[in-house]
Formats: sequence, structure tokens, C-alpha cells
Amino acid sequence: MEYHMEYSPNEAAKAEKESFVDNDVDRSFLKKKKNIFIIMSVSAICIFACSVFYFTRPTSRSDMFNNSSEKDVNDDYIISSLLKSKSGKKFIVSKIEELILLHDKNNNAQVKTESSLVTRGDDNNIKGITTTSNNYKKRFGHLKVAKKSNVVNFLDTKFLMTNLESVNAFYIFMKEHGKKYTSADEMEKKFIAFSKNIAKIDAHNKSNSLYIKGINQFADLTYEEFKKKFLTLKKFSFNKYRGILSHVVNYYDIINKYKPHDAVVDRVSYDWRLHGGVTPVKNQGNCGSCWAFSTVGVVESQYAIRKNLIASISEQQLVDCSQQNNGCNGGFIELSFDDMINLGGLCSDKDYPYVADIPELCQIDSCTKTFTISSYLEVPQDKFKEALQFLGPISVSVAVSDDFAFYKEGIFDGECGDEPNHAVMVVGYGMEEIYNTQTKRNEKHYYYIIKNSWGNAWGEKGFIKLETDEYGYRKPCFLGSDAVIALID
Repeated sequence: MEYHMEYSPNEAAKAEKESFVDNDVDRSFLKKKKNIFIIMSVSAICIFACSVFYFTRPTSRSDMFNNSSEKDVNDDYIISSLLKSKSGKKFIVSKIEELILLHDKNNNAQVKTESSLVTRGDDNNIKGITTTSNNYKKRFGHLKVAKKSNVVNFLDTKFLMTNLESVNAFYIFMKEHGKKYTSADEMEKKFIAFSKNIAKIDAHNKSNSLYIKGINQFADLTYEEFKKKFLTLKKFSFNKYRGILSHVVNYYDIINKYKPHDAVVDRVSYDWRLHGGVTPVKNQGNCGSCWAFSTVGVVESQYAIRKNLIASISEQQLVDCSQQNNGCNGGFIELSFDDMINLGGLCSDKDYPYVADIPELCQIDSCTKTFTISSYLEVPQDKFKEALQFLGPISVSVAVSDDFAFYKEGIFDGECGDEPNHAVMVVGYGMEEIYNTQTKRNEKHYYYIIKNSWGNAWGEKGFIKLETDEYGYRKPCFLGSDAVIALID
């Protein structure tokens, strides 16, 4: 835009002087902006470094399980570790670079708008900013330098905190779960996995689903890592072993013994947690021993129901001593019950405590009092609700997926795994009326109540509700393709 004005020769010198003063002020302003930007950028890097370092400090143990939960984490160790590592420094800088790139993308429209307002008289200012950008590149290497408009916005506190949200979430996750990593490279990989999982969780929670997801102890694992470590149940065929297993009894013989002739199956709700038939949730830790927790849990329930005895029985003894299973590398539900009988029973948790992923030799004589079973049975696929109500909780297989892993609450209706890979317990069933915003009416949703072995911080205090129908015939995620109940005398 051009302006045409008349002025006297005397006014020319005055105008030139004013222009010189304005130009000098403008350069001074840019210099201040440059200094502020550098200070804030370095501050952001330091904040992130301090946050990350807070959680990784050397352990006195020289074992291979440094990714296990530890409550005490030292800031100095994390800071010194990353600053001594080229990859650590690169990781910190890359995070800041990602923030700037993201901000550049979001502000393209704003930059175009502002550039259209620049007049010819601003050419000197633009050259000044280019010089500033080149100097900044010399100091910070390949880190992308933002334009003037982006520099101003980058200095905004709200902008910084918004983009540091994922870093802050990772910081909190490490603190709450006592995570520590062996190197800066491992920390970077875990942060990437964590960020992807968080994105999936947020996307799901914005969808129309019966359940919601949440951050838990698995948030820094890829699904492949999670599957390899925790989904270790092995596929079993009763037909293959039917002539070999001598302790299997017929379902109908047993149900006729425990179900009164005039009894009616409650199709709506029966929860053994409300009848004293479920013991506290346990945590299998970093060991693929779901098969042991599922089967031992069923035995604990039988003692609670039949003998009114609340017992905590040793999963570790079964992991160490079961000849037909593979310890932390997986096992079978049916063969676990078979080995319990062959071992002559199991000790209590107190006499034979759980140590998770630390290998131990079988200590068969660790106690004088044992908890024994006499036999076990396979539950027919159309008799789940009947078996639950009159016999007790069932040890079952299920096909766990990425969705299942991050379940927090609600009725699970998400995607399932390709095949059974995890052992849990069905401890009851229920029904909930949920308002459908599309049909604008309440709808009945039936579900099975599943007890897991991932601690009471997972899911609904260690439990998950899995969608079914009124008769219990629908069993998603291959639920109960293996379904076994143990019996005691």
C-alpha cells in the first residue's frame, strides 16, 4: 500500500530521523525476542530432562529385570544418564523439534494471513530475522527454527504446556508404576510406545462404546511385547487327552449332586463376590503364569464355598513344580488341575510365597498342610450360568487383544484376539440398563464378570465385564473355549 503526501524539505530530515529511531527500536525488539526464545527453549529442554531423569536411577541389583516396578527413582541418575549419552541428548532435542514442527503445521494459516500484511518497509526486519535464525541454527544444529510469528507463539506458556502434555503423562506414568529403564535408547522406545498407546486410548474414549480405556502398567509396551510376556496360555484339546486324564468327571453327574431338583437358574444376575466365593485379586507380575492364577483361584473359591475357608494358595509352587506346564512361559488350564492332584495339593502363599519372574527350584516339602482337590470337570458351552450358580467360579480361556489390555471400566465390547491366549476366572454374571443416545431409550446389556490376575489397579479393581446375552450362550473373545471347575471333597 502506498501513501502520497506533501512535505517540506525541512520535514524530510525529521522523518528520516524518526525512521532511524524506529528501525533501531525494531532491531532491539527482535534481539530481545531472540534472547527470550533461546532462554525458553533451553528451559523447556531442562524441564523435560528433569522430568524424565526423575525416574531412572541405578539399582543395587545386577539382574536382568530393571523394568520391574520400583518405588524409589532418582532424578540425578536420569539427568546424568541422558546428558552423558548422545542418544539421550538427541532424544530431548527431537522432542522439542517435534513440538515446533507440530506448531508450524497448526499455524500455517496464521502465517499466510500475517505475511499478506507485511509492507515493503518491513524488508529490513525480515532480513534481521533470517540472520537470527541462522545464528540459532549454528547453536542448536539441525533443530528446526520457527519463523517470527511462531517464535512469539512458542514462547506462550499455554502453547508450551499443551504440547508437553504427553511428556508430563509419561513422567506421571513412570512415577506411579516405578518404571526404570536401562538406557536412554530404551527410554525413547518406551516413550514412543507410550505415546501411541495414549493416542489409541484417547481416540477410543471419544467413540460410542460400552467401555472406556485407561493408562495402566502396560502403557509403555507395544502389543507384541505385551503378547509375548503375558499372553502365554497354551491351546488344549480334551479329546486328545481324554483317555489319559484320570481325574476328569462328568459334568451332569456333578450338577445333579449340587443343584436342587426344583432350582431355577437365575438368568439375570449371580455374583459370587456377593456370596463370599471370591478371594482377593492377585498380580502375576512379569511372569506368564496366568494359567496358575486362574486355576489356583478356582480352588480358593471352592474352599470358600464348600468349607467356608478363605485361603490364599501358592501359585508359585504350581509354577515351580508343575511337570506338564512351562512356568513363566505358559501352561494349560486342564493340566494344571491334573498336576495339583499329582503333587498331593499345594501349600499356602505364606509357606510358599510368590516371586514372579525369579526362577526357583520346586520345593515340594515346603509345608505340612496342603490344599487338595479330588477331581475336575469340563463345563459344557451352553451351561455356563448354571455351572456358575450351583458349582462356583470357572477357570476359562479368553482371546485378549490390545483393547482388552487397556480396559478400565464398563462392559467390554471391543476387539478380541485371534485365538485363546490368556487364562482368567468367570466369577458371576449380571445385567445393566444403559441409555442409548441414538435410539433414545434404555437397553439391557448382559455380561459375565471376569476376575483377572493383573492386580487390583487394572480394570474395575481387577475385574472386567464381558458382554454376553440373557442365556449366557454368547461368549465373545473365545471366552470359555477351555472351561474347567475343580472339585474338593
